[in-house]
Amino acid sequence: MKKISRMISLVAAALFLSGLVAPAPALAAKAAPEPNVGYVDRQQVFNSYPGIQDLLRQIQSMREAAQKDYDARSKDLSPGERKALNDTIAREEAQREDALMKPVGDKIEASIKAVAGEKGLPAIVDAGIVVYGGIDITADVIAKMKQ
Repeated sequence: MKKISRMISLVAAALFLSGLVAPAPALAAKAAPEPNVGYVDRQQVFNSYPGIQDLLRQIQSMREAAQKDYDARSKDLSPGERKALNDTIAREEAQREDALMKPVGDKIEASIKAVAGEKGLPAIVDAGIVVYGGIDITADVIAKMKQ
């Protein structure tokens, strides 16, 4: 009888202790804060933009045309005039490139903001600066951007 009583006491003590210890990991998991910073690989998103290769080819063609224009117009100019012409052509070229790329940048930024809002992330950083932690939203941003 003593043996059974002792066994029941041990089992009761074990159950009591397991009841105290078992919730600890669950409570610890709840106590750990959810990450509230997301990160995105902007280069991967940019490369996934629909039609980006066509835009890049178009920009390359515009640059080549601008170089030909400069070469043709600068033949008989003084060094100072060449510099002024180069600056003018470069400025015009940059404006044309910006006009082509602005919709791309706007769409990417809108997609990042939308995904951040959906996931409740108040901050998004570039993946290149993340050392540890955070939530990778790159795939979600690419999917949103392609909608």
